[in-house]
Amino acid sequence: MQSLRRIGGRAYLLPGSPNTVIVAGSSGAVVVDPGIGEGRGTAIQEALRGLGLGLEAVVLTHGHSDHLAAAPGLGGPVYAARLCRGLVESSVLRRLVVYGGLVTERLAAMPMVELRVDREVEPGEGLPEGLRSIPLPGHTPGHMGVVDEESRVVAAGDAVLGERVLARFGVPFAADLEGWVRSLERLRELAEEGYTIVPGHGPVARGRRAAAMVEANIAAVEKLRGWVLERLREKPLTLEKLTYMATVSLGSAEPTPRQLMLNRTALASLLAWLEREGLVEPETGEEGVVWRARGQQPR
Repeated sequence: MQSLRRIGGRAYLLPGSPNTVIVAGSSGAVVVDPGIGEGRGTAIQEALRGLGLGLEAVVLTHGHSDHLAAAPGLGGPVYAARLCRGLVESSVLRRLVVYGGLVTERLAAMPMVELRVDREVEPGEGLPEGLRSIPLPGHTPGHMGVVDEESRVVAAGDAVLGERVLARFGVPFAADLEGWVRSLERLRELAEEGYTIVPGHGPVARGRRAAAMVEANIAAVEKLRGWVLERLREKPLTLEKLTYMATVSLGSAEPTPRQLMLNRTALASLLAWLEREGLVEPETGEEGVVWRARGQQPR
C-alpha cells in the first residue's frame, strides 16, 4: 500500500493512479480525488488517522470513475464543479460523455459508482479550509483544479498527465482538446510561478520540472494535430479509420475496443477544432462521414 507523504506545507500525497491529495486543515482534512482500487478507501482513512484529523470534505476535480470510486465509503460532503455534477451522479451520462455513446459496464471496465454531489462549485469559487477552485476544462466539461495557496500546491486532476502516460497512449484523452490546451497554458503559468503540480496520473513536479511536464502535454496535442492534418491531406478518412491509425502509430497501448473508443472521443473533438479553424471539413460517403483537408478535391 502506498504511504502518505508531505508535498508542501499542509498538503500530502497518497500516490496512485490517480493521485490523491489530502490537505490538513484546522477543522479537518480535505481529500481531493479519492481514487480507485481495492483498499483505497481504507488507505485514505488510515492516512487521516495518522494525521489525527477527521474528514471535512471530498473534492472532485472531475466526474470520472477512477477519481471518485473510493469516495462512497468515506462520508463527508462531496464538492464538484457544476458542469461535472451529472458525471458524478450518473454512470449513464458518464459513459455517454467518455465514449460518445452508451457502452456496457464490461466495455467501460470501470465501476458504475454514482455519488451525490452536496455542493456545486462555480469556477474560481472558494472551497473548505481556504482552498480555491480554478477552471481547467477540456478533459471533461467543468474539470477544475484545486489550489492550496498556503502550500503552493495545485491538484490538477487530469488537466495534465505524466510523460509516460502520454507516451503510452499517444492520443491524450480529452472531451475537448482545444479547451485542454488552454487549461495546460494556465497550468504552465502556475508552474512558472513555482507551484507544485500534482497530475492525476504521473509524478508530482515543481518548478522547471513541472513546466516541462506541462510542455510535454502541449507538445503531444500539437503532434497529434499535425499528424491528423497530414493524414487528411493524403486522403479523406472516417473518424473510425483515423482513430485506429492514430492509436497504432502514436502510442504503445494495444488498440483494444475500449482504447479505440476513448481515442475516438478525443479525435472527434480535434476534428471539431480543426473544422472551426477552416482546416478540415466533413463529407458524406458510402463509409459514412468522411473527413478531408480543406482545399482537397471531393472524391
